[in-house]
Amino acid sequence: MCERIGAFGKADEADLTYETISTLYTHPPRAYHNLHHIEQCLSHFDSVRSLVDDKDCVEFSLWLHDCVYIPERPDNETRSADAAGMIAGLLGCRPEFVERARELILVTRHSTSPERGDASMLADIDLSILGAEPVTYEEYRAAIRDEFSFASDDLFRMGRTAFLERMLDRRAIYSTPYFQRELEWQARENMENERERLR
Repeated sequence: MCERIGAFGKADEADLTYETISTLYTHPPRAYHNLHHIEQCLSHFDSVRSLVDDKDCVEFSLWLHDCVYIPERPDNETRSADAAGMIAGLLGCRPEFVERARELILVTRHSTSPERGDASMLADIDLSILGAEPVTYEEYRAAIRDEFSFASDDLFRMGRTAFLERMLDRRAIYSTPYFQRELEWQARENMENERERLR
């Protein structure tokens, strides 16, 4: 990927970039927003690659979209976009590529339904865990609680319920036909079950 998007095309640039990304994802340690999450996202990306317009930019954005993550902060996506811009700049990427990657990463705030196209595909990939099999979803739910271990049970319950209800109130959780067909039903069942448990 580094060879495709960058200006240098050297293996050591790719090695250095991976080490930088790996360091970001392990500091501070995270139970969910880690490289395993990125691996899952890239696996889903492989399944829909043919449906994506700017494949290189979406793949790069998936790698970096959670590289900065501190649960107590509300601006992780913005800070991840900044870090992605810095790394893309070091690779010698074109300015328009850098700006598009920043825009794609910011859709993972999931505050609104994303625009159609690559942005909606990237957002759906990031949310794919919601439509996982129940056992995997339970592991995800436990990992999220671990990341928010600083919060009391009541505070966590309030915040988590707000997230679940915001997602369930959408006409569709997923924005793309592919993910609506593949994961929508399971995602709704998973989140409705979790909401009932929290109640």
